[in-house]
Order: sequence, then C-alpha cells, then structure tokens
Amino acid sequence: MVGGLFPLGGPVEAEDLVGREAFITSLVSRLSEGQSVMLAGPRRIGKTSLAHEVLRRTKERGAYTAAVDLFRFSGKRDFATNFIDACLENRTGIRKTLSVLGDRTKALTGGVQFAIKLHDLEISLGFPERKSDDELLDYALRLPGILTERDDKSMVIMFDEFQDASRVMDREIFKRMRAHFQTQKRVAYLFLGSKEGMMRVLFSGKEEAFYRFAIMLPIPRIDEEEWVPYIAKKFASRGVAASDSAVREIVRLSGGHPQDTMFICSEVYYTLLETGAAALTHDYVLLGYQRALLALAPVFDEILDDLSNRPQARIVLDHLAAGENVYEEGVHPNKIKRAIDYLITKAVIERTARGSYVFVEPMFQQYILKELQ
Repeated sequence: MVGGLFPLGGPVEAEDLVGREAFITSLVSRLSEGQSVMLAGPRRIGKTSLAHEVLRRTKERGAYTAAVDLFRFSGKRDFATNFIDACLENRTGIRKTLSVLGDRTKALTGGVQFAIKLHDLEISLGFPERKSDDELLDYALRLPGILTERDDKSMVIMFDEFQDASRVMDREIFKRMRAHFQTQKRVAYLFLGSKEGMMRVLFSGKEEAFYRFAIMLPIPRIDEEEWVPYIAKKFASRGVAASDSAVREIVRLSGGHPQDTMFICSEVYYTLLETGAAALTHDYVLLGYQRALLALAPVFDEILDDLSNRPQARIVLDHLAAGENVYEEGVHPNKIKRAIDYLITKAVIERTARGSYVFVEPMFQQYILKELQ
C-alpha cells in the first residue's frame, strides 16, 4: 500500500524535514561537542521530528542515544524504568531490556547473553523489584554517566516535554536531575518543551536548578523558498503538475506553519484524487484549504473554549485577528498586558517585536476572522 503523500501526525522522516538542514547540522555539532541544548515552542511545529533526526545522526557518528517523552509517564518508577530501558538499548539492542530480565522464560534462553552485556551495571534478574522508587530513579539518572565511562562512548539524551517532569514526579526532580547530570562528562542533553514560558523559566531563572545548564536556541521559521520546491516535488511524484503560484498560495494560506502546511497539501491532494484532476490550480488550493480549516475547527474551538473564563484574552485575540490595536480606551493597560502574556504562555500568539504579535497558527487567525464576520 502506498503511504500518504504528505506526513501527518507523529515524527516525520528525514526527507520531510523541510528547511531544517542547517539547524540540524548545528545541533548535531553542538551536542557532539558536549553542549546541552534547550528548544521550546508550541506543539505541532516539528520539534520532535527534528530531535529524532539529530539523534539518528549523532548515533551514526558512534554516540549512544536515548529518547524519553515525559508526557507519557505516570510517576517516578514508570519514568525510571523507561529511562533505564532507553539507555540499555544501546548495549542490548532491545527496547524493553528490564521486561526481558524480569521474564524468567526469556531470561533462561538469553540469560548468558544478558549477563555478558549487563554484568558490570549492577543489573540482574528482578532488578527493578529489588529497589524502591527513589533508588531506581537515582540509578536511572546515574546510568548515562556509567555507560559512557565504561564503554568509552559519548551520549546524547533527548527529553521531550521536559517541563512535565515536575508533573510526573515533583518539583524537586529538577534538582535531583541537575545533581546527576552536571557530573557526567561525556553526556549532552537535548531538552524539548511545548510550554515555552515554563521552559524559559527553568533554564534562565536564577533560582531554578537548570539555570544556564543548556543553551536556549530559537527554532527557525521555514522560509517559503524552502517549502516551494518540496511541495512541488511531492505532487510531481504522484503525477500532479503544480504551478509555482499555486504552491506559493498554499504556503501563504498556512503561514508556513509546518503541520498546517502539510495538512493543507494533504487535503489538496485528496481533492485532486477525488476529482481525477492532474493539475494543481488555485481553485483546488482553495478547496483543500477550506477542507483543512473545517477539519481543524474542533482544535480551534477547544482553544476558544479555554478562553471562556478569560474574556479579556478573547477580546485581545479578536483585535489581533482583525489587525486592530489591542489597547482599548477605558481598559487598564495592565489588564490587557496580562491577557497578552496569557495568550503567549498558551502558545496562541508570539511576540515578534516590542508591541507586535502574530498568531502561532495563521489558520487560527483566519478561523477567528470567519467567526467575527
């Protein structure tokens, strides 16, 4: 079965990472040299896809790698066992090493092999069950340093949704992590987070455990000139002739937002399939855009519902969508500033300059404008 022409949902393959090559190269170089990096930005802009490609390339260079998504875990033990598994996979080649060790039947058939690979890491049958949650967590946080020292390797570890560590465990987890991480000489960390405000506080607040532990890098926007050849090539691979102006119209409508651009392209493509057309015209672009906007309506409605108890934030959002001044006569400027800060914290808008803001998703702006008509 032929896969979807444009990737939607989940990490994408390297060939679909549009306009990221220079940034990926820079990240690989920094992490390979031992510099830890923090990337923050709203969901659906491609952070995870970018990070997985960085890990793939550092692994090609001979480094150990591990990826852990903190959004998925329910507590210390869950996080610790998954972190240990991610680290041990570099030695065993098995994703769930601890589960195999705990399975007596599997352990009997592969016990010798595991004993050889894990004998120096204090791991044996029933290892997790013999330790308390705190002991297991401390072992997990020490393990990268143990592996790099004993195997004479460097290692790059990616934490996705890092700000959720305190939700999964407790606020003290950041101090605990820092205490272990700062002693590891050959381990670099790539921290990702979708709550930009929280991430910036974690890495720039002087009272925070991770203060200046990692360099904070902005994720560059994807230029239109990067999108155009990619989109045209994808359509051409399925026999669809796409004019330059029609492709640029897609990028204009999506604002270059990574997932929304892919979404519009996908809806345009399925519209072409359904009609049997083999040429991309402006009419088909508009149809695909309208279908994509309709499909995104529940997502946008949920954001607006969250603003129902913050009427000033909704008013500010409506003014921004319409290109109007957000500061109203009779409303205290501090009240409006708090509303703006809230919208930034929720990754609905972002500041481009002093007093200047744009929507993170331009399609959301268009959705609001339709509501205001």
